[in-house]
Formats: sequence, structure tokens, C-alpha cells
Amino acid sequence: MSFQIQISKVIVEEERLNNMSNPAKTELTVPCHWNKPVMDQILRQNDTATTKVAEVYGVLADGGPVGHGRSSDAVVNVARQEAIDFRNHLRDSGIRFTYLLNAPFKFKDDANQLKDLNAYLGWVLGELKPDALTISSYELMKHVRTIDRDISIHVSTIAGVKNVRDLQNYMDARPDGVVPHHDVGKNWKDLAELTSFGKTNGIKTELLVTESCLYQCPSRVAHYEHLARGMADSPFHLVCNARKFINPSEFLLAGGVIRPEDQSMFKELGVNCLKISGRSKPAEWLPETVGAYQRGSYDGNLIRLLGIDPSLRAEEWFYIDNKALYGFMSDFPSNHSDEKRRKYCEQWALKLHSEGKLIVKDGSKYDEVEGNLRLQEGGNCIAPIIRREIG
Repeated sequence: MSFQIQISKVIVEEERLNNMSNPAKTELTVPCHWNKPVMDQILRQNDTATTKVAEVYGVLADGGPVGHGRSSDAVVNVARQEAIDFRNHLRDSGIRFTYLLNAPFKFKDDANQLKDLNAYLGWVLGELKPDALTISSYELMKHVRTIDRDISIHVSTIAGVKNVRDLQNYMDARPDGVVPHHDVGKNWKDLAELTSFGKTNGIKTELLVTESCLYQCPSRVAHYEHLARGMADSPFHLVCNARKFINPSEFLLAGGVIRPEDQSMFKELGVNCLKISGRSKPAEWLPETVGAYQRGSYDGNLIRLLGIDPSLRAEEWFYIDNKALYGFMSDFPSNHSDEKRRKYCEQWALKLHSEGKLIVKDGSKYDEVEGNLRLQEGGNCIAPIIRREIG
């Protein structure tokens, strides 16, 4: 069966306008910290929310024989029975639960690998009983389908789906959800085509909103493959964040950074679900961040909302006034060249800094260099990060 489609710019624009008059019901999906009191607080916030939490995603810290998109020591470790109890608590509250099998995965000619995998899947599907699985490996999706033909499968952001052509590679595994590559949040043409294709084929589009990974990150594939081998990934976080602190416009350019106030634009584009990242953040961080997206408004530091490596404590010394970004996304050149996107973010970063809305409290000094905001001298927080990054 062929899923080839041709979508012209005119059709994309018509679809966007149609969605504006009849926007999709958009929900929130949030990370699991296996913490019932925190989750109950978030669900109480649902009572007055404009956008409601409908789904929670998580995984055991060790990730079994598959692994997941975080290092095992960066997330909460719970026993299997605790995980089952938490999943049942969500079910009783009417909340869906998605389990992550999302590290890059390949089959080897190894009977023990298959035995361990089937045992793990047996527990996940037979005892934990999630509503869906998030998977990055096409091979693993196909294997899961030999065991369970009905379980919902979401294509992980780690699979790197940027457009309809990429998504077509997974269609015979019958996914009903996709979390696109984080860059897609700043490329509305591809996003509109994905949501249109999803609407036709019963696939919901789940967009990251608090993921500050670099736009077109050169280390993305290596980072996830590193995690798949069970290794700690702090060196990758240092490289990524050093670039952002040297050039703060990278925070604005990141495709996975979407302000709570701007989520209505993505609803109009047909996005079904807004995904909050942050499994490695403290559990106490979650109600504030989720609450901002439930309300669609946040009066504070944008950096506070982002799933940045918590060991950097960036929100304590690096400040971008979220409210000062009013109008940023409405004029963003999402359907133009990368050069124009970068230049636009550079102009905004310079504007915010000149107005005292982008503040670095560690003694760092920034200056205008050829119309761009650049770090001239790192303070007591930024300088060590940069030194570690460059060795």
C-alpha cells in the first residue's frame, strides 16, 4: 500500500485556515516522575485548565534491554510493582499512560537478546499494560506488532521524523502517533503537512514545547546512540548548553521551545498534543511548568520552563523574560530559510538584552558583534561550562 502524497503550498494554507476555524482539541502529555502527590496536584490544576493533561509518559530507569532517551541515573528509579501501582493510579484518574521503548535499537544475531527483549515486553504489555508505546526503532515496532497487533504505537522524536516522507517509512507498523523531530516546531510548512497527513491516516501529532535542544544539532544522533549504550550523557549537555550561553539566540531558535502563550498557533495548525519534556528535572518543577501550559500563560523566566540539564541550575542565573517575548512567534519566519530564522532570533536576543529582559546574573558580559549578541566574558557559571566543553 502506497502512502505517497503530494501537498501543494495552496493545500497546506487551506488546511491551516480550516484548522483555524475548527481547531483540534489539543491536550498535554507530561513526564512521569512516579510521584503520586505531584501528579495529583497537576490533575487538580486540570479543573480550571484551558489545555488539560490527558497523558503521562515514562519508563523504568534501567530501560531493560531497549533503553530510553535519558541516562538511567538521570531519572527516578522505582521497582516494577511501584510502576504498576502508579499506572493504576493514572487509570483510576482517567489519564492515559505511555511507556517508552525509545532508545535507538537494533536486533543482533543473538538468542539471549531476543529472550531478554521478549521477557521485558511480556512484563510491559502483560503486567504494566500501558495505553501506548513510544518507539524509535522501526525494527522494534515490527517486532511488537508480532506480539500485540492492537497496542498504540507512537513514533518517538528520537526517530527524527521531520516531514511526511520520513513518517511514511513507519506506516506499515501502523503507528497512531508521532512526536516529530524538535526542529519541526520552527518549520510550519513541514508541521502543517505532518498534521494534515496525520488527520487523514489517524495519526496524532505530539509536539515538544519545553525541549531546548539546539536547532539542527550536529550531535543529536551521536547523543542518542550514546544513551542506547547505557552511558551517561553529560558531555553532550555541556556542548549543547555552552553554545546557547555563548549565543543566547539559540534558546529562541530551538524548535522545541514554545511559550505557553503561543500554543494556540499550534492548535490552529492541527497539533493534537503538546509534550512537556523534563523527566530528569526535580518532581517539584513539574506542577509549575505544566501549570503554565494548562493556563496558557507564564509570568516568569522562560529558562525555568525548559528541560535543561538540572545540574547546570541555569534558571537561577540566566533569565529571559517570558512576557517580553510577546509577538515573537506570530512574526517568526517559520516558512523561510534557516538564515532568516537565525537572523530573526539574533535580532530578538539583542533587543531583549538591550531592554534588560535577557539577564545573566553570574558576572558574564555580552556585547553586540556585527548586529548579534555575543558573550565577551564568561562569569562564574558560564565560564566553567565553556571550559569543560572545550576541554
